[in-house]
Amino acid sequence: MDVTHSSPTCTLPSNGEPGCGCKPAKPTKGSGAAKAAVIAAGTAAACAACCVLPFTLPAIVLANIGGILTLLDHAHGWATWLAISAVAAAWVWIGYQSIRARVRPATSTLTLMGLATIVIMLAASWPLLKPTLFHTLGIVQKNLDKR
Repeated sequence: MDVTHSSPTCTLPSNGEPGCGCKPAKPTKGSGAAKAAVIAAGTAAACAACCVLPFTLPAIVLANIGGILTLLDHAHGWATWLAISAVAAAWVWIGYQSIRARVRPATSTLTLMGLATIVIMLAASWPLLKPTLFHTLGIVQKNLDKR
């Protein structure tokens, strides 16, 4: 007897039925093998999400960060000029507001603007600092101009 079928039900034979009249009960929907396959597939999907993602996610993130840094390296020129313009405009605006209101700007404002000025000066002087810094750190930069 098959495990997936329940025990046969016996009835009296009716017209057109042979013999004893015992016929097997209808099989239940969904066999054990199909249920096992669905459970195995679900477990494999959960395992892939749980175990593979921690290995692949850092590689994906690092690859994207590398692309973003490359893009920023190419945007260094115009982004630096944009930042210099923003800092200069902020200094002009602070000066205009303090003269108009006849009040000295807050110390925190002057401190943060001074910090912004130092940072933008470092960014603007990066082409001058880069060779020395790379040499000090032992980083070899490929010369892409000689193709």
